[in-house]
Amino acid sequence: MELCAWSEIFTDTDRGILKDGLIFTETTSALFSVCLNLSILLTNLKYNLSYRNLAFFTIITCIRRLPFAKLAYSESSPDINDSCTFNGFWNTFLSVYEVECLTHVCIERYVVAKYINNEWPLIRWHYTMYQGLCVLFALLYSVPPLFGIGSYALDFTCDSCVFDMVLPNSWHKYLVVSIYLLRSFKSAFFMIVMLYWARDLELINRTKEMIEQAPFTKSVLIITIVNLMCWCPIAMIRGLVVFSSLLGSEFIPSAWLIQWALWINSIAPAATSLSLFMSDEGIRQTINHYKIAPREKKKI
Repeated sequence: MELCAWSEIFTDTDRGILKDGLIFTETTSALFSVCLNLSILLTNLKYNLSYRNLAFFTIITCIRRLPFAKLAYSESSPDINDSCTFNGFWNTFLSVYEVECLTHVCIERYVVAKYINNEWPLIRWHYTMYQGLCVLFALLYSVPPLFGIGSYALDFTCDSCVFDMVLPNSWHKYLVVSIYLLRSFKSAFFMIVMLYWARDLELINRTKEMIEQAPFTKSVLIITIVNLMCWCPIAMIRGLVVFSSLLGSEFIPSAWLIQWALWINSIAPAATSLSLFMSDEGIRQTINHYKIAPREKKKI
C-alpha cells in the first residue's frame, strides 16, 4: 500500500469528522450544481454561447462532486490504486480543468467586450478553442509525473492522490514548483486581469450591445470572487508545504486548518450556484418563467 506522509496529522476521530464534513459539503454542492445546470441546459440559455461556455465550468464542478465520479477513478485495480498514478492523474486533470474553465469564462468576457468595442463580428469557433485550451492546460499540468517529473502521492486526507507536495531531491523540484505556481497564480492572474479589462471597456463604451453584456460580466465577476475565496485556503496550505520543502524545511499544517480548508473548497459549487441564482438576471428570469408558465396555462 502507498504510505501517506500526512497520516500523523489526524487522529481517527479527526479523520472521521473530516470525511463526514466532506460528504455533507460535496453532496450539498452536487445538489445545487445539478439545479443550476438544469436551469441552463434545459432552457433557452443553452443557445447563448456565453452561458454555454459557463456551463462547461458548472458541469465539471458538479461531476467532480458526484459519488460515481469518485468511484470511477478511486476504485481501480489494486496495482494502479496503490501507485496513485491513475487516481492522481484524473484527480489533477479534472481539478485543473475546472480552474481553466472558469479562467476561460473570464477570458471570454474580455474577448466579447473587445470585439464589441472595436465593432468586430464575434467568432463562434473561439468557444471551441476555449475548451481546447482548457483540456490542453489540464494535460500539461497533470502528465509530468507520468514522465518522471514529480510524482503522485496521497493528499492530506490519505484517501485521494495529488501532485506530491514533498519535492524530489533533484532539479525536477524546480519544475514541480513552477507547475504549482502556474496552476494557481497564472489562472488567478488571468481571471482578475480579464475581468478588469472587460468591466473597463463596458464602462467606456455605452452602446446598447455592450450594455446588454454587462449583467453577465457582473455575474462572472461575482462567481470568480466566490470561487477564488473558496479555493484560496487549501491552495495556500499546499503552497506553504511545497515552498517549505523547496527551502529544505518542513511545514505541517494543523488538522483543523486542513479540515476547514477542504470543506470550504468543496462547498464552492454550492456557493457558485447560490450566487448565480441570486445575481444573474438571465437564470432568474428563466426560473421565474417556468414557475409562472403552468399558472398562465390554467387561465387560458
